Amino acid sequence: MRRKDREITDIHKIEKILSSAKYLHLGVLDDEYPYVVPLHYGYQINGGKLTFYVHSAKVRHKLDCIRKNNSVFVEIDYGEKLIEADVPCKYGAEYASVMCRGKAKILQNAADKCAALRILMREQTGEEHEINEKMVNAVCVIEINVDSYTAKACVK
Repeated sequence: MRRKDREITDIHKIEKILSSAKYLHLGVLDDEYPYVVPLHYGYQINGGKLTFYVHSAKVRHKLDCIRKNNSVFVEIDYGEKLIEADVPCKYGAEYASVMCRGKAKILQNAADKCAALRILMREQTGEEHEINEKMVNAVCVIEINVDSYTAKACVK
């Protein structure tokens, strides 16, 4: 990370960013070009290990990309606010962000899919939802196991 003065290493502050944002940008490899799509998500941190859960229709371009190469990049940000200045080059933005490298896995087991969707719905709605096998059979659920991440913020 170039700007060490903006780096966040405190897991509680990182979790605050994750819980404040409502969607992530998932980057996958699409042969010659990257493909990035915004998605609602859920996450969990267990023993310092970060995992994201997203869902998708069963037939989607991102699924084809993941099947070809499961290496992914996740970017999450929130709180962007313009910082004005007297000189154009001194303008900036307040923000907080988390960037992650990891491996995506399309879940197959109905119980795993139910658990993942409960996490996703709790994060998105703040409520517990009962998810059943009929519901999960209608969608694909992707688990993203994060290998490494960085976080930073610029607050004035």
